Amino acid sequence: AFVAGLSLTKSRQRDRIRRELTPVGHLFIPVFFLQIGIDADVTAFARVSVLRDAAILLAVAIVGKLIAAAGAFGTRADRWLIGLGMLPRGEVGLIFATIGLQNGVLGQDLYASLLLVVLITTLATPQLLKFRYAKIRSTVSAVVGGLPVTAVPPQGGWLRIVDGRVRLAAMPPPERVLTVALAAAIEVIDNRPSDELLEYLSASVPSARWDLSARDAMRRVVERGNPRSWRFLETVGVLDVALPEVAETLRLRQRDPYLLDGTHTHSWQLLERLRDLPDGGGLRVHRERLEHPEWLLLAALLIEGLGGSDNVGRAAGDIARRLGYDPEAERAIVGLVEDDGLLRTAADTIDAFDEDEVLQLASHLDTPERARATYLLAMVRDDLDPDERQRISALHELVQRALADPDLTGAQARNLIERHRAEAMLLARDRPDVVDRIRRAPRAYIARQQPAVLVRHAKLTEPPLDGRLLRVEVIAGEQGQWWVDIGAKDRPGLLSTVTGALRDLDLNVERAIVATWEDQAAIESFLVRSATAPDAATIESAVMGALEQPIEVAPVPTARVEFDDIVSPWHTVAVVTAPDSPGLLHDLTGVFAAASIEIKAASIGRNGTKAVDRFEVTGRDGPRLTDEERELVREYLVSGVVARRKRFRRGFDVSVPS
Repeated sequence: AFVAGLSLTKSRQRDRIRRELTPVGHLFIPVFFLQIGIDADVTAFARVSVLRDAAILLAVAIVGKLIAAAGAFGTRADRWLIGLGMLPRGEVGLIFATIGLQNGVLGQDLYASLLLVVLITTLATPQLLKFRYAKIRSTVSAVVGGLPVTAVPPQGGWLRIVDGRVRLAAMPPPERVLTVALAAAIEVIDNRPSDELLEYLSASVPSARWDLSARDAMRRVVERGNPRSWRFLETVGVLDVALPEVAETLRLRQRDPYLLDGTHTHSWQLLERLRDLPDGGGLRVHRERLEHPEWLLLAALLIEGLGGSDNVGRAAGDIARRLGYDPEAERAIVGLVEDDGLLRTAADTIDAFDEDEVLQLASHLDTPERARATYLLAMVRDDLDPDERQRISALHELVQRALADPDLTGAQARNLIERHRAEAMLLARDRPDVVDRIRRAPRAYIARQQPAVLVRHAKLTEPPLDGRLLRVEVIAGEQGQWWVDIGAKDRPGLLSTVTGALRDLDLNVERAIVATWEDQAAIESFLVRSATAPDAATIESAVMGALEQPIEVAPVPTARVEFDDIVSPWHTVAVVTAPDSPGLLHDLTGVFAAASIEIKAASIGRNGTKAVDRFEVTGRDGPRLTDEERELVREYLVSGVVARRKRFRRGFDVSVPS
């Protein structure tokens, strides 16, 4: 097998073979060593003959490797360190020893001696290396290449370029290693590091400390560094001290068996695109208008560099503080990292350019600077098609206009939500209970409704209702359209139940407004089409009757659902696109109910012959849906589902039709 592998090294298929064999190796290699351990006769280690042979083999192994290190003669490398590093007898020795035992070449005693040598060299080598490395550090000469040690950098800095090599101009104290290494990371873009520089860095990295000069040097690396810079910092061990989170991401990249192009391992494409914007281009103009472009560049690095972090926002904040940024800068950098993709996602929604949506987005971004930086992060992606670029640019322009209008986003009226809330509370000032209901209304719901509608809905929920009562009101719309407003106490599947009752009454829903308060008060408002005014009492009776029946959902295999945790700060947004048909809204809401997902707000719309329905939802365990809950929604859309209410408990017993 080994010879076969050698013969394939020049094959054009080697990358594919390596990629496909890597997962197999992850499984079978540990099994192989497990079997060796099981087969080993540990009691043989105590036999005199085994110990004698093991001692001879161990002496040969140690002496042979230490002599082999003489091949480094004439270099600045530590030959003892090289020899000790070659000591371990690992998988290759075990493989051949096992083959020898199976074929009768080795006896049990000699096999046990070989195993004992493997164990000793494997376990002892790390300690020997640690001892030798500590000795090297303690004996680093006060003069490297004849350079005097000084705590004050010489004129021109710690480094100088001689014959294409980065050399030390003076011997810095160990605690300045970060400053020196980060400065060298810029110089190695066009030059090679010298031996004395590498020796100083390797010996001094454990003493690294952050200070003002190191922070300035780190920012220069972010602004000017290239893949050679990051590879250098990783190789000398500085990256693990300066940015351990980024170092971990690089290690994950290097372990990826599907990453075929190794040159991209140390490349931060988002950062490089932002730095290399063409002169005279529109994006370059936007970048030049930024007051703090360095915040944008660091955010770009962290978006890619924190791919292995569980909480990118917290990790980004930690790094910003480590680099000496003040609280304002830290908040801005963390905001950019957390909002990555926000503008692109918002631009993809059907109602992206509606006033309410634009003002809500502008209020979240808060400042023109942050909006412009978010726009740049969105536009430098290489997977955008021309239509997406146009929509993102148009949305960004509207956001900037909104932020420039003090009547919409100024200090007196910070955002649309507060404006709508204030006007609605003023209209309901004669009803303190209604005013309090408006004050506690969900933010997304307030942003999308006019003040008069907020008051109308709040009155339907006051005084609070119990689970056995509904309030229904019918308001005339335009040209055969009617608003059916229903106030109720929220319960699982309420929206699906109501839409099912409206379907059975031949009332086709064209729009829907849904809101739920923390005290479980719920408002559900539907724009329906009917030649005559729907009867409120009939609707109430139909809904109350439907609440006693299971929710039956027909399969909607043509529906496409997309989940987004970015576009809304408060919920997961689910956008469902499907061919429009009577009862579709009932089926969609029934799927969410069966999956125990709560709908906090909804907007119903059309795009040609297709229904495009947007739901703001929360899961059972938090504001964001879990992967399991998302898969349930997709499964129920394809198969259909029957959900029967549990007696004496919230929730449903769910069955999928066979």
